[in-house]
Amino acid sequence: MGAVVDEIDYASLGNIEYLISALNDKDYCIRKRAAKALGGSDDERAVFGLIKSLKYHEWFTNHSVINSVRIYSAESLGIIGDLRAVPYLVQSLEEDPVGDVRAKAAWALGSFDTPESIDALTIALYDDHWKVRKSAASSLGIIKATDKLPFLEELLDDENELVRHEALIAMGKMGDTQAIDTLLKYISDSDSEVGLRSLAAFEEIGETALDPIKKALKNGDWQTRVNAIQALEKIGGEDVQKALIGVIQGFFTKDDNCFVRAKAAEVLGVIGNENALKPLKKAYEDSHEIVRYNAKQAIKEIIKNINKYDIWNFDNGEISFNFTRNWEVVSTEDPKKVVKGQYDNNTITLSITRNQDVFDISVKEFSEMLKHVFDIQNTELIDEIEFTKDDMECYLLLGKNEDVYPTKIMIISFKKYDLLYYMWFAGDYFALDNSQDEINLMVDSFNIYG
Repeated sequence: MGAVVDEIDYASLGNIEYLISALNDKDYCIRKRAAKALGGSDDERAVFGLIKSLKYHEWFTNHSVINSVRIYSAESLGIIGDLRAVPYLVQSLEEDPVGDVRAKAAWALGSFDTPESIDALTIALYDDHWKVRKSAASSLGIIKATDKLPFLEELLDDENELVRHEALIAMGKMGDTQAIDTLLKYISDSDSEVGLRSLAAFEEIGETALDPIKKALKNGDWQTRVNAIQALEKIGGEDVQKALIGVIQGFFTKDDNCFVRAKAAEVLGVIGNENALKPLKKAYEDSHEIVRYNAKQAIKEIIKNINKYDIWNFDNGEISFNFTRNWEVVSTEDPKKVVKGQYDNNTITLSITRNQDVFDISVKEFSEMLKHVFDIQNTELIDEIEFTKDDMECYLLLGKNEDVYPTKIMIISFKKYDLLYYMWFAGDYFALDNSQDEINLMVDSFNIYG
């Protein structure tokens, strides 16, 4: 025949007869390309031609092109999905001497949820070629042959790491509660590689595993629930976030174990969605320190992600500083209190006050006057730090006042030549602590023009 079969979908162009005849061409390269092209056909005439090309003959030499004909024949039969191909694919899986061909036959059988296919694939889990074991495991996962779960578990001790990984993924793809529970247990396996691969498996499995994992959040022991939360981190998405929020504060779903709640708070921080900020702030009232700490760190991570590339600048010609979008900052007409601002629904207030003609007063002396204001307001001084920045003398005062509502106060004074500005922050402990990175941004970037 001698014609060239291009690497395009001839089958979709109505060239079935040509491709089927090409399966018998004396040039095995043409046979190979025809077998591959027929994968796009839904014509039953292609099935018989591919079955014939799949068969191994003893006179075949172990030649890569001849082997490729059988590999592509198996692949195309799997894509077409005609049940008449099953016994021939099983025969190829059991009898073909070439491992790559058997592996492709195992892959193709993943398209057929029949007892014959499942039995052959289960036996293939013990094949001496790692690619065959890997493909057989994958196909059993696709078919969701949950009764073969114990056989897949055995593969977790396979000598080949790709086979072990595929076994974990196959277990998860089954979407069965028992399979997911088994996979969750391996997250905390003493063999760190197994644990990491279990987590990686959930990333590949995706949302198929979501419902079984949610069940594990309700029914498993506390360690399994922690593992389930780690798995949810790999899946991500809005449904995962809702489930995790339920773990830390839900009326019916709040977990009674502090380590589970702490892990949920941690993962909400990793996911980084700002919708989790409110429930995480609520978690700061948790009775256990580990939950409060993780909630605090999670909020920091979320805020950092929100504002990572969203920094604005205030500049009135005499001072400038950077701030994030969480702050509302406005310039005033007042010649002394030149800037007012608030943070996150007024949880922190900001003012920047201007003093001029202060040649004879050091920033430390000025801070002593502010300490007297602290005394008058019954504010306890917690800390004070003197430092310099960009040719400015600087002084920080930190205090707390619990007369009406627990409030933390931070004042940073900046002096350059005859000008002295001070930034005054006041807010609840939680808000001030968790916005520290953003306050540092404002302080570090503050500049008085010389």
